[in-house]
Amino acid sequence: MESNHRNNDNPFVGLNAFEIEDADNFQGREDGIQQALSKLQHKAQSSHPFLLLLGKSGAGKASLLQAGIFPKLDELQFAGGKVEFRSTIITPCNLSIDPFKSLISALSDSSEQSIVANEEINALVKMCKQQPDKFLQLMKQKVESWPADKKLAIGILQLERLFLTDSLGYTERRYFTDILAGLVIHCGILVVATLRSDFYHTLSDYPALLRLKQNGGQLDVLPPTLNQLKKMVSPEPAKHLKFEQASGEQVSLDEYIAQRAYEFPDSLPLLQFVLFHLHENRSQNGLINYSTYRNLGGLERAIAKMTEQTYESLVRSNKRHFQRIISRLAVLSSKDQYERIWVKTDDLYKSHNGKELVDAFEAIGIMTSEKAIDGNIYISLVHDCLFSNWPRLSETLDNYQKKLKLKNKLEAQASEWKSATRPSAYLLAPGKSLEEGKSVLKQGGAISSTLRAMIHASVKRASLKYRVGFGLAIVLLMVFGFMVNNAYDAKVKQKIAEAKLVESHELIEFLIDESAKLEAIGRLDLIQDSSERSLEYLSTVAPKDDSTAAKLSRSQTFFQLGKVYLENRQYSGALDAFNKTLELDTELVEIHPNGFTYVLELAHANYWIAMTHLRAGDVQKAEQYFLFYQANAFDLVELQPDSPIAKIELSRAYANLAKIAAQRGQLESASQSFFEAVKFTEKGRTAAHVNDLLEAASAYTWLANKYYSELKIAESLEMIKGEQRLRVLINKKQNSPANAMASAYSLWKLANENMLVGQYKQAEAVLNDLKVACAKGMGAENADIQWRYLYAFSDAGLAKIAMLTGNSHKANALFEASYRKVADTSAGLMGQWQNAFFERQYWLARLHHENGNQQGFVSASQVVTNANDDAAIKWKVRLATLSGKEVSFDIMQSDELLKPQLLIAALEYYSFHRHLEKLERLWQQVPQEMWLNKDLDGLRDTVRKQIREFTSQ
Repeated sequence: MESNHRNNDNPFVGLNAFEIEDADNFQGREDGIQQALSKLQHKAQSSHPFLLLLGKSGAGKASLLQAGIFPKLDELQFAGGKVEFRSTIITPCNLSIDPFKSLISALSDSSEQSIVANEEINALVKMCKQQPDKFLQLMKQKVESWPADKKLAIGILQLERLFLTDSLGYTERRYFTDILAGLVIHCGILVVATLRSDFYHTLSDYPALLRLKQNGGQLDVLPPTLNQLKKMVSPEPAKHLKFEQASGEQVSLDEYIAQRAYEFPDSLPLLQFVLFHLHENRSQNGLINYSTYRNLGGLERAIAKMTEQTYESLVRSNKRHFQRIISRLAVLSSKDQYERIWVKTDDLYKSHNGKELVDAFEAIGIMTSEKAIDGNIYISLVHDCLFSNWPRLSETLDNYQKKLKLKNKLEAQASEWKSATRPSAYLLAPGKSLEEGKSVLKQGGAISSTLRAMIHASVKRASLKYRVGFGLAIVLLMVFGFMVNNAYDAKVKQKIAEAKLVESHELIEFLIDESAKLEAIGRLDLIQDSSERSLEYLSTVAPKDDSTAAKLSRSQTFFQLGKVYLENRQYSGALDAFNKTLELDTELVEIHPNGFTYVLELAHANYWIAMTHLRAGDVQKAEQYFLFYQANAFDLVELQPDSPIAKIELSRAYANLAKIAAQRGQLESASQSFFEAVKFTEKGRTAAHVNDLLEAASAYTWLANKYYSELKIAESLEMIKGEQRLRVLINKKQNSPANAMASAYSLWKLANENMLVGQYKQAEAVLNDLKVACAKGMGAENADIQWRYLYAFSDAGLAKIAMLTGNSHKANALFEASYRKVADTSAGLMGQWQNAFFERQYWLARLHHENGNQQGFVSASQVVTNANDDAAIKWKVRLATLSGKEVSFDIMQSDELLKPQLLIAALEYYSFHRHLEKLERLWQQVPQEMWLNKDLDGLRDTVRKQIREFTSQ
């Protein structure tokens, strides 16, 4: 799409990419274009017309694709004769909004609706997501009916957007990449995509993309040479331009700019930006001189200078919108770097002042707009280089992130304060914490009523002249009990008691706050006794004040009483109190159906009733109220779609329903609910308590184990990565030995699954991280013995990787280090490490075998072959295959799926001993991503040949 600020007479494009219509002006990349066409020619001949352009941000990938490669596609040679290409580009904006619709729309545009009509697009998008195989079959039929002398070409800019979009899950991304591969392989559609090099590792999670780029399907886009830069500065169509020539010690300006660009890292977008504005400021006879170049700020400062001049030219009412708009146009990624995003203008503009600000920066080529496939106009920053070259942008984003982190931290604390048994423990302490709270209030913006209330409560507590001592707590208990008792016994005092009801929940909170002190002296009965009297009184006396505030006050009082009962395992009393809360909250929601706070109160009432039933052992009742709670959580999300608190509530509902389903053996239902739980935890994790994150981490573990047992290894790996992300966050929030160990163990699982699917570099990096964690864990006081096992078997894992990558010397040293930490005997070994122990023995034996050390091989093998343990079976089989022996081994008694390591062992064994019928049955179990495992990859051709022989008999 042509940028709306471009000048057609200007041969330079600023921070934008060159487009197809700019082909004549795109010079200096002739070698890259020819390399790309050569690779595409080769890939097309092998029926895989795909090319991945890989390079750093600002390397010129998009320009090479649009203005270099696509205009010359007709030069490709095909056996049937000359071919005419019809091409279209999927923009980063559309890819971010809906990759499936973008792809279908691209097929429609490039075929001029011959293959996909406009009215078919939505139906085909649905088919893509639900029946991808059916979609590909349909596309193949349509493409085959197209004229043979015409082919389709699709360019995809910034493929990394697929992995940056939070609204897409792994499964959707996997479907998209599988469909893309199907269109290339089965339909012959030519695809060229650009990918930022820091996202290259992501490809390992998507086997279809890996296969597409094999055998020459990748071109690394490198920085231009000095001669190439000279052509870019003075392209042939810009001969009307005149650069100030050399005088004295100065070289000509075009030479100087090219030299500076060559010396300056990642300079291409900066170069085009400077050249664009130099052209706009040339003299009447087309002269560009040194003074104009310096006034712009030169290559290094042109962006900073022009953006600051633009900002200063804005009126004050426009400037006030700068932080709000800028903070919406960028997000901080998991890699702690800013990423540009596309934002709908309807969401970005709050007034004409905001639009005027965007228009001003769009006029100088810093922001850009695009009409997307959904019909809306979207705004974005033009290029990633702005983050490092626009000081006001980076400072504004950094300040916003600090404020956001503080607000999110306080929101999470406020949520805990609201539901805590001892809420005063969560109030902000006088000093820095309280001042931070006040600053959040002053900043304005969207903060929850709960946070606002917590800050006000903290200010109120801090302003008290004297703290209430423990002695006053006892007095207050007695006064409260006396008041309630007398009010209950003597109705004449009812009016006085009613006047106190509005404040009663605060007193109950205070009593609960003091419960720890009372428990220390054995007088928790005082709290319990007062709670019983309070509950009885509040349940029987009808209030005169029926206002919203009074209802909410009574509701919160009952709620606190319920928490006291539940803490003391008085389930009947807890249910009585929580049900009273539920009645009042239901009334409040009926009065205020759109009140987020009231729906949240109702949700908490249902949650705690469910938890009370669960702790009392009534699972059926618990499930019933968790479903009510889930319905409330959906209402919260509908009321405030962006609220992290609402998403966490929904996550809790799904997690608890999942656990109940798993307990009943309803594994598919549990799987679906756990998946939803982790999805909503990820979306709302800024408001998540540590317990929420722990629940989600456990959900990831459960899902990973289930997928693993079903041989869905890619999905299992994705779940383990999710668990590890949360474990890191948990450690930041609550650094404890247990959390550190759980995080380390998730690294161990991640490394093993990486190795299983052939991702050895990733596994090596993870194992090295794990060793750092182990060293720290072993150095702690009262260190858990588990650290020693993790440390030892991390070295063994690294030794395995060294072997597979051909470094036997390094492998031997790592094995020695491993055995120094945990000796070579399985006696007394903790059960969970038995498999790791036998695996280490197998790889040590294999190392000796490869080095021709028969004595070492026999010695290492004996530990496994003599073991009477189920964990040793697969390693016995692999050792038998290695030494050419037979063992008593038959796992084909049922159609159950094998565990991955046992599957590898069986394939090796049955292939070596030519048990072809069994081999053919097992072959079908191997998930595609496991063929990247070096052992299976080396076995694949042999097994294929053996199966062909068997099936042809």
